[in-house]
Amino acid sequence: MWHTPDCPQWTIMQIDFEAGSRRIREQDAWAKDIFPAAHERLKQAAAAIEPGTPAQPFIDALTELVQAQADTTGFVVLHRWAQILERHFPPQLPDPNHTTS
Repeated sequence: MWHTPDCPQWTIMQIDFEAGSRRIREQDAWAKDIFPAAHERLKQAAAAIEPGTPAQPFIDALTELVQAQADTTGFVVLHRWAQILERHFPPQLPDPNHTTS
């Protein structure tokens, strides 16, 4: 679809694009400002939980994933997620002592 420079629909689209871009920049700035403090609170909360609880793998995985995010300027890529999750939630190997009747 072609629009002339004075087309009202084109003007509305431009305004919407600019408003969306501004919101994304504002959200990004807010997140960059708040993330370090929130990350520190997560680490403190994780350290306060008694080791060996059933939730330990979840706590460790979340803490490591958030640290991976803190270490990057973009997003944690899928293969990094998989490495972390695989480390904290390894596949169950067959029990060699288990036999079927």
